[in-house]
Amino acid sequence: MKKIDVCVIYYGKPYQTIISILSLLKFSGQHINKIYITVEKTQPYDKFGDVYHVIKTISPLIAVDLYYPKIFYQLGYLDYDRTKRDSTYRYQIPYQYALEKAESEYLFIMHNDMVFYRDMIGEMLPVFQDPNVAGTGSIGQCWSCPGFSAKVCHGSKFEQYVPTQAEAIALHQAYDTPRKEKDIEVLETGRVHPMPECRLNEYACMINLALYRQQTLPKGDNVCFGGNWGFTADLGTGWFHQMVNQGFRFQHFVLEDYASHSQFNPIGQGIHAYSKQDNYNLSEANALQYLKENYNTDAALDGKYKFLAKVRNVKGKLDKFETLWIHRAKKVYRRVLG
Repeated sequence: MKKIDVCVIYYGKPYQTIISILSLLKFSGQHINKIYITVEKTQPYDKFGDVYHVIKTISPLIAVDLYYPKIFYQLGYLDYDRTKRDSTYRYQIPYQYALEKAESEYLFIMHNDMVFYRDMIGEMLPVFQDPNVAGTGSIGQCWSCPGFSAKVCHGSKFEQYVPTQAEAIALHQAYDTPRKEKDIEVLETGRVHPMPECRLNEYACMINLALYRQQTLPKGDNVCFGGNWGFTADLGTGWFHQMVNQGFRFQHFVLEDYASHSQFNPIGQGIHAYSKQDNYNLSEANALQYLKENYNTDAALDGKYKFLAKVRNVKGKLDKFETLWIHRAKKVYRRVLG
């Protein structure tokens, strides 16, 4: 049986992160070699020590590789040349550390607010019998694409829907989508297929690591999976566009057949999951209750982990203070130089 590695980015939500991993292990644990957890340098509401709830609960069950990036990715446009040569800069990009370091043939990437109820990994693995498959998972941000609104395209049909540049621009002009102007800008450069919003969605997908490393920075020329590169509409769309146009294939999976996403948050997912502290705390309280009822644990910290959590909390706040003053010093420097 092939073993795969798993990557999850930890940006708050300790109890939801635990549920994501425990539910994945429950249904797909037989396929998993190691879990790579990237702990972001910045944490919501400065709850730096909360990650130890995850570490204490998960580390006895599966091998865990923890990585703490030295830079917090602000979702802005990345410098291509620096990404190629500077690993510290490159490893701020979501999932990139695991995409370079994982030891298995495939990497399963997921968000930290998932609940799995079926063996998604086991059903994905046979897809890679085709050596030209670069990745599999939910394809397309269809909620942001006029192709879906016009009923001409969706995740399982993106390979067949190949409009001309003029047709694609006219379609985008006809619908008020969230990134309409940016999408049209992308189309005007000639990047028409896949459509600007199309990507392999990172909330639950699997990537062929040999193909990824061969084609992608730092060894290949393609941009990294998780970054935003200026010529793209959103994270992940640049790498997906390049790989598809180089002849590599992607297999669509319907996420809802295997898992639910952000089920503990009453106002949705993405940035909305962090927008208000009351909502963040409520989501975590809902997750903790679920954890108690379904996994018979409250992920409480013992003396050792309470101490480590306090140390991490102090370090996180010192790092935040240092980053703030470096930012201010750079602003002053730029003003002095005019």
